[in-house]
Amino acid sequence: MNLIFYKHRKVKQFKIWSIYCLFFILSSCNEKKVLINSKEATFELIPASQSGILFNNKIEENYKNFFDNFNYVYNGGGVAIGDINNDGLPDIYFTANDSSNKLYLNKGDFKFEDITKQAGVGGGDGWHNGVVMADVNADGYLDIYICRGGIKSNNSSQRENLLFINQQDNTFIEQASGFGLNDRGYSTHASFFDFDNDNDLDVYITNRPDKFYIGLADILKNKESTHDDYRDKLFENRGGKFYNISKQAGITSNFGFSLSVVTSDVNNDGYIDIFVANDFSENDYLYLNNGDGTFKEKIKEATNHVSFYSMGSDIADMNNDGFEDIFVTEMLPSNYKRSKTSMPPMNIKRFDRLKEKGFHNQYMHNMLHLNRGNSYFSDISQIAGISKTDWSWSCLMVDFNNNGLKDVFVSNGYKRELFDRDSYYKRKELYEKNRGIYTSLEDMSRGLANDIINIYPSQELPNHFYINNGDLTFTNKTQEIGFDIPSFSNGAAVGDLDNDGDLDLVVNNVDKEAFVFKNNLVTNQSYLKIKLLGPKGNTTGLGTKLTLYSNKKKQYQEFKTVRGYLSSVEPIVHFGLGNQKKIDSVKVVWPDGNINMLRNQDANQLLTVAYSNSSLQQKSNSKNKNVKTLFSDQTYNYFQNPFRHKENYFNDYEKQVLLPKKYSINGPYISVGDINNDGLEDFFIGGASNQSGRVYLQNKSKKFIHLKQEAFENDKVFEDMESVFFDADGDGDLDLYVVSGGYEFEPLSTHYQDRLYLNNGKGEYTRSKGLPKINASGGCVSVADYDNDGDLDVFIGGKVVPNYYPFPPKSLLLENDGEGNFTDVTKIKAKALSKVGMVNSSVWADINNDKYPDLILVGEWMPIKFFINNKGQLVDETKKYGLKDTTGWWYKIVATDYDKDGDVDFVVGNLGLNHKFKASNEKPLHIYANDFDVNGSFDAFLAKYNEQGDQVPVRGLDCSSEQIPEIKKKYKTFNEFADASISEILGPGLDNSLHYQAKLFASCILKNDNGTFVLEQLPNEAQLSTIQGIIIEDLDNDGRLDIVAAGNQFETEIETTMADASVGVILKSEKGKYCSLSQLKTGFFVPYNVKDVKRIKLGHDNTLGILVGCNDDVLRLFAKTE
Repeated sequence: MNLIFYKHRKVKQFKIWSIYCLFFILSSCNEKKVLINSKEATFELIPASQSGILFNNKIEENYKNFFDNFNYVYNGGGVAIGDINNDGLPDIYFTANDSSNKLYLNKGDFKFEDITKQAGVGGGDGWHNGVVMADVNADGYLDIYICRGGIKSNNSSQRENLLFINQQDNTFIEQASGFGLNDRGYSTHASFFDFDNDNDLDVYITNRPDKFYIGLADILKNKESTHDDYRDKLFENRGGKFYNISKQAGITSNFGFSLSVVTSDVNNDGYIDIFVANDFSENDYLYLNNGDGTFKEKIKEATNHVSFYSMGSDIADMNNDGFEDIFVTEMLPSNYKRSKTSMPPMNIKRFDRLKEKGFHNQYMHNMLHLNRGNSYFSDISQIAGISKTDWSWSCLMVDFNNNGLKDVFVSNGYKRELFDRDSYYKRKELYEKNRGIYTSLEDMSRGLANDIINIYPSQELPNHFYINNGDLTFTNKTQEIGFDIPSFSNGAAVGDLDNDGDLDLVVNNVDKEAFVFKNNLVTNQSYLKIKLLGPKGNTTGLGTKLTLYSNKKKQYQEFKTVRGYLSSVEPIVHFGLGNQKKIDSVKVVWPDGNINMLRNQDANQLLTVAYSNSSLQQKSNSKNKNVKTLFSDQTYNYFQNPFRHKENYFNDYEKQVLLPKKYSINGPYISVGDINNDGLEDFFIGGASNQSGRVYLQNKSKKFIHLKQEAFENDKVFEDMESVFFDADGDGDLDLYVVSGGYEFEPLSTHYQDRLYLNNGKGEYTRSKGLPKINASGGCVSVADYDNDGDLDVFIGGKVVPNYYPFPPKSLLLENDGEGNFTDVTKIKAKALSKVGMVNSSVWADINNDKYPDLILVGEWMPIKFFINNKGQLVDETKKYGLKDTTGWWYKIVATDYDKDGDVDFVVGNLGLNHKFKASNEKPLHIYANDFDVNGSFDAFLAKYNEQGDQVPVRGLDCSSEQIPEIKKKYKTFNEFADASISEILGPGLDNSLHYQAKLFASCILKNDNGTFVLEQLPNEAQLSTIQGIIIEDLDNDGRLDIVAAGNQFETEIETTMADASVGVILKSEKGKYCSLSQLKTGFFVPYNVKDVKRIKLGHDNTLGILVGCNDDVLRLFAKTE
């Protein structure tokens, strides 16, 4: 292959053709999308002149409040909503960072009275952050707890948290010291909850270090420190006074910039857990309650990744499955230009160093952690459509439109763009200009503070509002409902301020009057509000769990008030009911296990539920419930020492900086067959480079035994890709073909030679010399008698050309002479196959019923390719079958007759929809590749569309200029780069570059309708990550074929979040639709970097087994339960 010649070859660009195949949306069963009528349904901003709420959290910009000294100067204040005088109207408290806090008494009809002074709750000097309304002294009246922090100073008394005890006459007395709650740390917020189920309120307080610019070594050192001021704390309530029990409770090594906390029983074991969102490099914390007075931090076990700059957080059951999900805000810009000018830099060395030091995988965007029900969470923020909301703070998952689904509000904005990339250089120029005037850097910063502050842009941004569609996705309705008001918004809280049955919203702003929004979204939608009268020490019933049943549906809520950011919501439980006028039942479970059951209740009312009327129900430990599942993990029952894939490290980016992922990370791939003719199925599993593949023989005891193979050990330098068992030499046993691939070796390397191993009939293999010379990095293999001569021939799909991504590698058609000797007949019998693309998967199937097997291919930047077999000649008829515009990043295809109509259909695994990259027919994802700077390297640039419809680079100035240094010379500022199109950046070389498009990333069924092929999108539960392996099987013997699928892609480049949200999915066929089953029912749980799944028969009774090949991990085996 003359790569240099092809590198400059002009490639005909794809024209945008109309889609030939219909694209149906096939979502989970019984789902309806709920939208808003924008003409009627809005939030009404109540003006201060009407409400009387004049609060403005004004921050004076000067050296005292200089962000160099105090990085959190613009982080804003909080809001608390609650009825302080028990008159039935919720009141509002605001914290002001550097001035007086305010308490407003609700007078009805959205009119409020400022009673701060007479109530005695201004807060005095100090920097006020979070606020909580809670009945701390358990007298039936809400008290107010204020967290304080601010700039480092010697006067620690101004950092003491404040507790205003309600005197039941609209006045308060500060008594934090008497209750043991005058914490002197740099506190941000607090959450009151009953962690030990003794019916009183304990409290968790979040803190931060006393300085901001801390090196990694200092962070690690301080995590082991015992200095209490700079770390989070857990206080236990003992008879009304609070004691710091952090150390003995396991709240340790928590040295982080904690910005929010939510307490909730996320694993449904009856004990409340703690989630903490941490800014900067420290992981978020998930403290699981052990039920014995101690906690265990489990964020790395519970998630595959978290946000980097975590800010606000909320926990609620977003999809009504009975398990609470976690939403965390970050700071990824939603606008293209801002994403290229204001994103903090991340590089491979920094990312890897954090990982080496024990930090979690962290990415710069919001996270929506979907609770899988087994103490495990998957981030689905990108398919949900809520991953990027700019510099975000509060997040609230509540039902704003009373339809039974929780919507999302996100507050947004920061007074100064401290991450503006060009400002760094402007500041450097300012320092250089004034270097001779000041004697020290500190004096310079003091003298130039105002100049420095004004270097950084100040841009107000609108808050964000999303309607829940009921299918794991949300629709942005910010403009339609009236939230498109630019601001610097921070804390926010909800409450029914006018008692009309819907939730109103209050937002604390920096340098602008607070927003008070009246909710007018609800028209003819029912609700139910519940006021909890808890036990003596927990009068509002915090931590109580409520499950509402109505019209064969259920909703679940765990009652908590500290949610979002620095704020607490009204202590009333609110359910939206849609058009339902009656509630079947509500089950109320108090923290100590007592239960109330409410039956046949009317909608549209406020119910009061008292703990005193509850009864004790015997607890059952959900962790020990023996629930029968469809499958069970039997790995260690079938293997004494299961195979562990060991990936070899290689830095692909040294060859091509802008690769979207590593192509050196592959496998393991599995092949199944009875290799020793004993009636039991065995299997081969491939290894990474420098790891030999293995054959496992199944014995009569349903155990798998490793059968050592000298031939495999001799060939361990090869990277094993797909393999296949088939009788190559016609002697009646199964031989083995193994494709060689990877990215580690240079193009045309002998290490890309495929291997054919011949079986001696006993399962012992020797390497054959019957293959032609192959020097392309391959990926997949499939066999068929394509020429109907009685032996099996082989197709080999080329996967990648190292150093030259995305140049199409060579694919091959090998013809068998019947004795296991193969000849490359690609040029003669299938010329179009040679450069067909980056093939990931292939299958032979007779599409046109002419008794000749046709070849179907899928791969990256490829459409679903149909090569029709014309009596031994393979002809590309993709366009004829209407598939030209199905270009995607396809990973797997399997043939089946899923609708039992007698023809062949296909299930096709793609990138999925929960990904940074988006594609459609109107706005494809593009790639352009060429040696643009003529320096001998192949440059590959991904391109997408900005808001103006221009094609722009996916990667930023730093990364792009690493690949082509001239770019940084051409664009002196990040702002200039952000304004440039891809054609302006790459210049004339774009015209003759290699150009591909991807238009479809959803995994699909390709349905054969009498020779016309129609794509049907799989449910969203199957779109949460890549699908790399697929099995089609009637799992429940109902005569309909179900789908087992798994995947993930951990090997993405560091600015692209790893595709890791799949835990495996089983889709059940019901009345022509596919519906996902919970893994709690299926028992099929594989949250790993899965590269292959294969069906295997276990024992002579042919029990269905599923082998799961996990990259750099242990092989898993699941067996169907009896």
